[in-house]
Amino acid sequence: MISRRRFLVGSITAGLTPLVLPERSSGQGRSDAAHSLRIELPVLADDPAAVPFQASVDHPMDPDHFIRSLEVTLDTDPVPSKGKFRFTPANGRAWVAFQFRSGIGGVVKVVGECTRHGRFAGTREVRVTEGGCATTPDRTVRERIGNPQTRLPRSFRPGEVVEVRTRLDHASYTGLALKGGKFVRELPEFYVTQMLVYVDDQPVSEFEMTSATSPNPLIRFPLKVGGGGTLRVVFVNSEGRRWEATQPLRPA
Repeated sequence: MISRRRFLVGSITAGLTPLVLPERSSGQGRSDAAHSLRIELPVLADDPAAVPFQASVDHPMDPDHFIRSLEVTLDTDPVPSKGKFRFTPANGRAWVAFQFRSGIGGVVKVVGECTRHGRFAGTREVRVTEGGCATTPDRTVRERIGNPQTRLPRSFRPGEVVEVRTRLDHASYTGLALKGGKFVRELPEFYVTQMLVYVDDQPVSEFEMTSATSPNPLIRFPLKVGGGGTLRVVFVNSEGRRWEATQPLRPA
């Protein structure tokens, strides 16, 4: 079990963005603000195994017109895919923050998909020290996985879009080793593959993760609060194991 202090410190750290570079966006000939991605990354990541990342789009989230997904890739890395994050109007906004591994850094690309106007993209460059995708597994951590946690603001009103913070104690192994300047596979991957978000039994979000997600993933995402219900966050790992955190939604 982790302490509340450690959880809160981790939450704050995951949101740090030391310096932001101007983003570049494009999409089907459109450059309007509603399809402009804001991508937040440090210029130089201190820890290549935990690069803080956030992406958002200031776009309507109406039932017939919303951002369906944001997909994050870094093609120069040995594990290029960093995750795909699917949204619904129940999120209220389209944004996500988490941490990922990077082997050598490069240009991070985010591809968004609008239900009405299709795909659009933005990029941001990040530099890291080499080796973030190479991992040395600690066999004992498999005995300590679990303990899902979810946090909401202390108070909120019906119809308000709030930030949800959720995490799981879980290792993340790419199974790759850096040898002679090249990444080679030595072990199977071991990681959290999926995070599913519900209010009661109604799906809200589906986050597809990869072995490039940092250990003990802490993910921040939006939720539009209704009149009540129970928030449910379900984690699934590469071995098919599941964990669930629940929290009642009690608007003020």
